[in-house]
Amino acid sequence: MADKTYRVAIIGTGGIARSHARSWAATGRAELVAAVDINDDAAQAFGDEYGIPARYTGHEAMLGAEKPDIVSICTWHGTHPSLTVASAQAGVAGILCEKPMAVNLADADAMLAACRESGTQLAIGHHHRFSARNTEARRQIAAGAIGAPHMLRVAVGGGLTNNGTHAIDGARYLLGDPAAEWVIGQVERRTDRYERKEPIEDLCMGLVGFEGGARLVLESDMPDGGLNAGAARLGGLQVYGTEGTLTVGDAVTLSSPRGAAVDVDVPADTNQYDELLAWMEGGATHRNEATNARATVELMMAIYESARRRGLVSLPLDPGPSPLVAMIDDGSLAVEKPGRYDIRL
Repeated sequence: MADKTYRVAIIGTGGIARSHARSWAATGRAELVAAVDINDDAAQAFGDEYGIPARYTGHEAMLGAEKPDIVSICTWHGTHPSLTVASAQAGVAGILCEKPMAVNLADADAMLAACRESGTQLAIGHHHRFSARNTEARRQIAAGAIGAPHMLRVAVGGGLTNNGTHAIDGARYLLGDPAAEWVIGQVERRTDRYERKEPIEDLCMGLVGFEGGARLVLESDMPDGGLNAGAARLGGLQVYGTEGTLTVGDAVTLSSPRGAAVDVDVPADTNQYDELLAWMEGGATHRNEATNARATVELMMAIYESARRRGLVSLPLDPGPSPLVAMIDDGSLAVEKPGRYDIRL
């Protein structure tokens, strides 16, 4: 099937959709057949820009008329579950949905169930798993370059369900995707803060304990300085092991008590678009397949749940709505500075 050309539709035509359009074209095996956006002018402009013949303002009409093989979902977080379920039920063979997979576990599980029933291959766009530096760092850790990893530190900005999803997923990837055993976290939300229409916290911090003993220290929007220096920029992960330290920034750097820091050669890596095609054709499982993303959603919700309970949370976490939303609704996170605002606007 290596010469098969796939019909691809893109739902949502914002900034990230342009990356999807260019990347699908670059595979040499994708025909962009439809663009969907609730704003007709945006759909028309996007279609003109990328030579996409069909433009729609609704996904139902597009799915029925165009019958795409693959759908890229490039919309805001809250629409990911319904669009994924609808695409799977329409018989779409492969879906690449932007991160986060969902903003609660119930929705993530609904997406998985729909794709399982239809046989749809669902991948979530945690593209940092396709960073050559991150892939080489994962290989170095697995090969024992720093001994047994015992702590990973990362800081981000822009909300836990926004950039925090990349940080958690990236940490899991570097460590070999270990199962998490427990989480403890704290959340502050004194302002009525949103990100792409979803409520987010002002700041939070989480500590995750993984099977095998490694721990993740995550800061999101914490005060500047120390671990959080440069938090608005993704990257800068540090992994501490029993025999050395690995840092992923502009390079992959190994250091140990016995010698100077050394930058590691980083070989080229593939991309999430080619890997989805290979997966659909019977290849190895996609590194962004949705059960990995579901584990990341679970850890985000566990940080919120720990703040709600004011204590340690053992995993697995019961599926359900967002504990952050529950705390907002019951007044546990009462806004002290009124005035709803969205950091994207």
